[in-house]
Amino acid sequence: MSEVEEGDVSPKESAQVRGAAAARGGENREAAAAEAVGEAGGEEAAAAEAVDEAGGEEAAAESELEKAQAEAAENYDRYLRAAAELDNFRKRTLKMRSETREETVRDLLLQVAPLLDNMRRALSQETEDAAAVKQGVELIVNQFQSILKGYGLEEIEARGEPFDPNLHEAMMEVADSEHPPGTVLEEMEKGYMLRDKVVLPARVVVSKAGEAQPQDGEGEED
Repeated sequence: MSEVEEGDVSPKESAQVRGAAAARGGENREAAAAEAVGEAGGEEAAAAEAVDEAGGEEAAAESELEKAQAEAAENYDRYLRAAAELDNFRKRTLKMRSETREETVRDLLLQVAPLLDNMRRALSQETEDAAAVKQGVELIVNQFQSILKGYGLEEIEARGEPFDPNLHEAMMEVADSEHPPGTVLEEMEKGYMLRDKVVLPARVVVSKAGEAQPQDGEGEED
């Protein structure tokens, strides 16, 4: 179509053209406004979604915190109960030990008391018969040893045995050529063991190497 010169357009047509252009401009502005409104609405929706997500995370964190606090309180309560049970057990154990010790001492005293009576009777008798006195003392000693054995107390064998620092306490050494060095020659005090545990070591005299004995013919004059 050929171009229309400006002078050939009538005022009416010119007004129509301007009206159409204005209408198109209005439509464009409305579309732009609608687009801006849509974008603003999208941003608002995104912001609302972000707020909802943040609120959900905060609620989840609070729930986890409450759960952890509840578990901590439960664990602390268990600890208190366990500590109380342990303390009660310790007290019961101490009480049982004390009662057992008292019963043991009471039982021992009841068995030793008759020995004291026997000793008093032996001392009250006037006699010059040494054999009878010795026999009475031996009887009392045997009774006492029997009582001690009943409680697990045993004498440590020492005389003639090799010296053992776990069982014996050497009080002195004596030169002796008849026994190997380190042999127990004499018991100064008895030692005792209680159920395989040394409660009192035996105090002993131990042999050591004696002076060299002269050889046959040594020292004889030619």
